[in-house]
Amino acid sequence: MNAQGESGTHDVARAIDDAPWSSFQKWVLASLALVFAADGLANQSLGIALPSIIMDWGVGKAALAPVHAANLAGVAFGSILGGLLGDRIGRRWALIGAILLFGSMTSAGALAQDTTQLMIVRFIDGLGIGAAIPNGAALISEFTPQRRRGWAIAVGMVFIPIGGVAAGALGASLLEVMGWRAMLLAAGILPLALGAVFLFTLPESPAFLLRAGKEEALSRLLRKCAIVPPPGHRFTTPPVDRSVTAPMRALLAGDLRMQTLLLWCGFFACLMATYTLFSWVPTMLHTLGFDLTTTSIGLVTFHSGSVMGALLSGILLDRKGFRATHIGYAAIATVMAAVLAFMLDGGVLSIAIILPAMMALGFCMSGLHNTLYTLAANTYPTAARATGVGMASAVGRLGAVLSSFTGVISLDLGGSLGFFGLVAVLLALCGVAGWAVRTRGGKAA
Repeated sequence: MNAQGESGTHDVARAIDDAPWSSFQKWVLASLALVFAADGLANQSLGIALPSIIMDWGVGKAALAPVHAANLAGVAFGSILGGLLGDRIGRRWALIGAILLFGSMTSAGALAQDTTQLMIVRFIDGLGIGAAIPNGAALISEFTPQRRRGWAIAVGMVFIPIGGVAAGALGASLLEVMGWRAMLLAAGILPLALGAVFLFTLPESPAFLLRAGKEEALSRLLRKCAIVPPPGHRFTTPPVDRSVTAPMRALLAGDLRMQTLLLWCGFFACLMATYTLFSWVPTMLHTLGFDLTTTSIGLVTFHSGSVMGALLSGILLDRKGFRATHIGYAAIATVMAAVLAFMLDGGVLSIAIILPAMMALGFCMSGLHNTLYTLAANTYPTAARATGVGMASAVGRLGAVLSSFTGVISLDLGGSLGFFGLVAVLLALCGVAGWAVRTRGGKAA
């Protein structure tokens, strides 16, 4: 298809927006969805392996809390560094480097002999895991027409919990038979294989090729996307408006101050609750007497629910609006966490009850996470939107890091009642914070 305009220049992003969504572009989306799945697999591998590591090394749960914290801190730093590298050297190389880094470091965890070694390895692992997400999301955005972009990004992101499902399935298959070292080794080999394939197959971002002056490579890539400009036609990118800035102080000025603080509270509580479960559910189930296979299956069911909840949240947001969707997810998740707290504390240990409850909890928490990102995008004006969403996500990561310690403390002090009680309180706080946020120009719908 021809790009708009018979001669002169044309915005390359607009050319992609105006053209049909080609099979090549859909193949790019499918490839990047695999990246998110590999990212989720590597990220969840430690939580799955943790009960086996504790038994093997004869250490307490608290000794592994710094390992979790280092891993999550690495993810936070990696998200920042990955975006900077993607802009400097290209999305393709930054993404491939991130995949190879977290694949090799996940496997290297199998060689760790103590908690210090494992902490160092998992911090570097986190750098790769974090760096992959912004570059993968950027490539999906830059290869997808605007009319399908939101859906495409949602499809890519939903593969993160699918990777968590794969991690749980891998643990259920290997932990009892071959141990945690084999499990981490296998969890790293899969991303390494994907990164090796991408060296030959993954294309670079059209916008980056244009900025780098690689017009011949851009033309070849656009032809694969069924975009063929007329002879003599040149693509360009729109000029950057240097007058538009979004400094940090804008988020805390005037009417935005309270919305920003409430959003930070919501993100902090949501990610702290989410990573408390990601990191410590297998260990919690193991302390209740379940075997390693069952503890892995427990996290599989949680992530399976997350996949369904994330997909449904988009439909509900369109049909019911933010407020009803957010409060509904938060209320049900809070109740499910409270039910699990009292049920397990009361000695009700039927796996036929626990697994469906974990699936429902994953369903609601994933949907709740998506509603917060939607709310953040609608709260800030255009000039402050990227900064606002980025800062809210960064504050949420602080909650994720803190969960490494609060999760194990709640288990040690209160057992399953304290563990799920903490999750219930955080989910309730997230629901109230989101409900209270006013979007620009009025309350959220």
